[in-house]
Amino acid sequence: MVGGAARLATLVNRIREENRRLGRHTLFLVAGDLFLGSSLSALFKGEAELKFLNRLRPDAMTLGNHEFDFGMGVLQERVQEAMFPVVSANTYKGRERLFPPVIFKDMGGRLRVAILGLITPDTAQLAHPGKIAGITFSDPVAEGNNLASEIRRKSDIFVALTHTGVEIDKKLAQDVPGLDVIIGGHDHIAMPEPLVVNGVLICQAQFRGLFLGRLDLRIDGKKVVKVGGGLIPVTEELPEDKEIKEMVASFRTKLDQKLKEVVGRTGVPLVGEAEKIRKMETNLGNLVADLMRTATHTEIALVNGGSIRGSLEKGPITLEDVWRVLPYDTQLAQVELTGSQIAEVLNHSISLGPGLTGGFLQVSGVSFTIGKSGLEDIRVQGKPLQRERYYSIAITDFMFAGGDGYGHFQKGKNPLVQPFLIRDFFLDYLKENKEISPALEGRIRRQP
Repeated sequence: MVGGAARLATLVNRIREENRRLGRHTLFLVAGDLFLGSSLSALFKGEAELKFLNRLRPDAMTLGNHEFDFGMGVLQERVQEAMFPVVSANTYKGRERLFPPVIFKDMGGRLRVAILGLITPDTAQLAHPGKIAGITFSDPVAEGNNLASEIRRKSDIFVALTHTGVEIDKKLAQDVPGLDVIIGGHDHIAMPEPLVVNGVLICQAQFRGLFLGRLDLRIDGKKVVKVGGGLIPVTEELPEDKEIKEMVASFRTKLDQKLKEVVGRTGVPLVGEAEKIRKMETNLGNLVADLMRTATHTEIALVNGGSIRGSLEKGPITLEDVWRVLPYDTQLAQVELTGSQIAEVLNHSISLGPGLTGGFLQVSGVSFTIGKSGLEDIRVQGKPLQRERYYSIAITDFMFAGGDGYGHFQKGKNPLVQPFLIRDFFLDYLKENKEISPALEGRIRRQP
């Protein structure tokens, strides 16, 4: 499983050329979340991915929730730069749609295809509130119903290009009249063949360019009479498109230069090496946990030491330093646990053995003593832990999923996984504060 833009381009161009020789028509569709997944995307705000698609000229793209990660200004700039249509019927500001809801493609003059764009309404919770102020995301099934009769009247084939997830895609298939095909995304499902619901074909090709989804349709009038489809792995054996490979290389060079940028300073060494952060409180662990708690407005934050991968010397901090210390695309999660459950979590942390795993926790909002017989004097924001009370907690998505043996969080209340990266909060903090000097505060104490 290799993937990669240059190999994907080779595959797309091969299929287009094959179809051209055989007198067939090709639609190339992109189901959103283009602007996330790599350091290139984060540091160049989707510029590299957009330039890649501009070379391949898809027939249409719909928006995913991550298209809003850099704010509306950046998104609108990217859409203006796009040499292909971007459609989203259920993205509004007030009563006005922000993007065209549908496009119609004439395929050789004999066949007209409608492509309706839809985004998950969960974008309202998944995107940073400050990035989508005033923007709403309406019910995609209702939008599909409202537009269906007009779309069907003006087209031979009705395609929904969605970033809604397969469960909503199934509802679209059941409820939207005249729909023929759904090309979907959002929940990263690899569908080895199309799913058929109410006669509608639903397709999805996982994520990160690991597969190219292919759907072959034979049309008679306004009816699909023959279907074939599946996933094509983007493997190492595929040659890389020379032009795209050179474009990627140029961005990598720019990335190397950008990583040398100084983003802040520390007045003290920031301690994050494994032999310390996996067995005791450190100032870097405190800082990361504090940033998590502040970002989520929770009472407590817990971060597994294994997600922090190094120390920083006193002095300037570069982007490269930040990516070295926080290399993973670790997201924030929130959940509510009782005091008793929190004590279980902390006991699990100290039971793992110093340095054996990355599961030893750095903490914010909570303090405790590791005594000879276990945990003692657990306090939340200075007050004794109440065993029956629920507390709000920020954790890493890795811990929420049960990493390092933390199955406890699946038993909590009101869980929420946010799309925000801890590394981004760290960068924002450095840029805002210029020079930092976090200290040890006695959050984790050991009896001699």
